[in-house]
Amino acid sequence: MTSEQEFSKNDYMALHDRCAVCHWPARRQGRWLELHHIVGGPGRKDVPENWIALCCRCHRAVHDKLPDVGELPKGAVVSAKWEEDGEFDLAILAKLKRRHALPYDPEPVPDVFLSERHRNGGFSWPG
Repeated sequence: MTSEQEFSKNDYMALHDRCAVCHWPARRQGRWLELHHIVGGPGRKDVPENWIALCCRCHRAVHDKLPDVGELPKGAVVSAKWEEDGEFDLAILAKLKRRHALPYDPEPVPDVFLSERHRNGGFSWPG
């Protein structure tokens, strides 16, 4: 049995009740949670190490530079994943793209997202 069969995307999302970056609660109206693949594009795999729960705004900030918050760097997404799910071997993500290492390193979540995290009842990184 593969990890995909053991633990589905729905299972993952059911365990995450807030955005991993800004801590927007799933129960609050105005945004919704989406599953983001940290390593996307061709060759991406549906394994829990590659998943993170993001609100629709933070998810968009990963893919596009937004006027009110800017861009959410991929390294900050990895750091948020570590905070939510615990540290894991980054080589797992690199192997999804047939690489030895990711082309980016974990980095702090930008201040604009940390400020929102504080307003949403979360903690600042590093906690």
